[in-house]
Amino acid sequence: MTSRLDELNKKLQQNTNQGLASSSSSSSSRSSLKPPTSSSSLRPPPTMGSNRANQRKKVILQPGHSPLDWAQLNRTQPRHKLRGVPANTPPPQYISINKQELQKHKSLQDCWTCINGKVYNITPYINFHPGGVEEIMKCAGKDGTSLFNKYHSWVNVDRMLENCIVGVFHRD
Repeated sequence: MTSRLDELNKKLQQNTNQGLASSSSSSSSRSSLKPPTSSSSLRPPPTMGSNRANQRKKVILQPGHSPLDWAQLNRTQPRHKLRGVPANTPPPQYISINKQELQKHKSLQDCWTCINGKVYNITPYINFHPGGVEEIMKCAGKDGTSLFNKYHSWVNVDRMLENCIVGVFHRD
């Protein structure tokens, strides 16, 4: 009886091994799962030569000029210093700034811009700008709303420059 049981176990073992071998070889040849290739849909499309002109250049910020450093400065500096006005200056909502006044402030030492109808003193922020000084100076002394929205539409400018607001822009 043990011999009969041994024979059956052997046959079962052989059938199991043959079934696994045949199913693994046949399934691997018919499998729709293949290793990813370089044209995987998860990869971004390759950049074309014409798109390279649209890429932003990388700027290395000076030590101590990261977004976290800017946030720290906003928490610790008195508001009037970042606004660039005397401490007794009225709140920004009471200060009306026209185009002629805005145009006077377009240097590295005195730089204002208008974004979404509010005028900001961006002088203290210039060296913190991730795109570099050259890029931020493109909106110096003028309305920079369209340029800001082109590159930073997701950024909350009111929060980022909340302590730098000088007044409200009024077109004359």
